[in-house]
Amino acid sequence: MKKRYFMNVKKNKKAVSSFVATVLLVAFVVALVLLVMLWGRTYILERAAKEGALSEKQLECENLDITVVNAFQQGDNTLVTIKNQKDVLINKFTFRLTGQETDVKESFEALSGLEIKQYTLQLTSDEVKGLDKIDVIPWLKVAPGYFVPCSKKHVLVSIS
Repeated sequence: MKKRYFMNVKKNKKAVSSFVATVLLVAFVVALVLLVMLWGRTYILERAAKEGALSEKQLECENLDITVVNAFQQGDNTLVTIKNQKDVLINKFTFRLTGQETDVKESFEALSGLEIKQYTLQLTSDEVKGLDKIDVIPWLKVAPGYFVPCSKKHVLVSIS
């Protein structure tokens, strides 16, 4: 008799109704959609803030004015003296070397407003032989590790 009783209990058990399953599925989909929308909103706001900061720095580039006082070779080094004509901090320089070979050197030595500073570029023997001109491109710092080039304010100088 006990065996029949257990068999009847097992037969009378029912699974989760289809209504409950549907409600759970709809709740899961709604939660997933909300999660994606919140992530997307955060991503878009963050991206807009970064683009705004970059645009502001690019507008600041218009206030920049640099001149190269002199540029000459001394052994395996080229010395470039730059004068900042405006009261704007320049955080980085790119030196594009042109001649028989082309190379790019960078300096993260900042140039304060109205300051004159000499930059030393260490060159290889191949670069020293054919160096004719240096294109000096200033960069402004947007955030730690992020810079914007002021390409329109570059200065092209011949090596003496």
